[in-house]
Amino acid sequence: MKRSIIISILTFLAIVPNAIAGDDNKVNQEWQQCILAAVDAFPHNGGYYTGARPNDTFKKTAWKGLHQAYKMTLADPRPEIDLQLAQPSFCSSATYCAMVKALLLWDKDHKISREAWLDMKPFVGIVDNMNPKGFFQSDGQGFWGRMNGNGPAIAVLVHELKAGFSLHAFRGAKTAECKETPDERYLSDDEWRAHPIWQQAKPGDFMKIFWNRSDDSGAIIGDNGVKGDLQEHGHSVIFMGIDDEGYVTYWSSNGPGENPAEMGYSMGRCDKTRIQRVVFTRILNPERFDNVKKMAPNNVNKYIYDLNGKKHSTTRELKKHTGIK
Repeated sequence: MKRSIIISILTFLAIVPNAIAGDDNKVNQEWQQCILAAVDAFPHNGGYYTGARPNDTFKKTAWKGLHQAYKMTLADPRPEIDLQLAQPSFCSSATYCAMVKALLLWDKDHKISREAWLDMKPFVGIVDNMNPKGFFQSDGQGFWGRMNGNGPAIAVLVHELKAGFSLHAFRGAKTAECKETPDERYLSDDEWRAHPIWQQAKPGDFMKIFWNRSDDSGAIIGDNGVKGDLQEHGHSVIFMGIDDEGYVTYWSSNGPGENPAEMGYSMGRCDKTRIQRVVFTRILNPERFDNVKKMAPNNVNKYIYDLNGKKHSTTRELKKHTGIK
């Protein structure tokens, strides 16, 4: 991440009003600055890898990197997050680490309890004194399992915690079999590029991209586990703005690409037409992450849990579970 880009975004945030009229325009500038500062603290690249086992290219997995990076014992009041250890990575591990880092930067007054920090730890199947049975959190289980889920997972988490709000836009399905209603229309390139959601989003918002693909899978929310069915193709990122060419810019762990060892933490950009569905999530009340203390590691959000190999979601269900009107 180029520091000059972050500084210019932070300067912009510092001069906009703290809360613009209308719920969809409210901004907690202090939080937005913390999430952007968290992004700026990451190493560059470090490798992109989603595999469950080390190989010749990656001597450790992203799961082990997460475990090593979240440094906390039962005696500690709060963790440290060592971003150098959180390598290699994948998109949702990047947004998870950015969330934790931003919360640590924001929580100067220790409004987030030790119990909440304990439950934010990722349980990835590695035995330690906090996870003596080596529990592995599936999508939708506990804090990490929600951050790592398919569909609008972060939006669901933030809605559960009452910590912010989300915005959603959908270009429409291309094919009749993927349309949710007979009159669903696929927006033209010009209509989609002019959609108001691109102006409503703010740098530092969490963003779930559903890629626009020729097989119409950008219309799909979740994975139903049925071989041969279209499944979700998405990306968990942090929105960084719209550039001078009208492209969406974002930060995440980007990959895999032809050389995944040279990918990972980085800026990305794309034409809006590459995106078929998008969910932006903005945090307004980071102090409510203290409610994670009520979200035990095995606590399940069934909506997110089921999107990992059990069912697809409708747009109506997405809105219901994220609190979007």
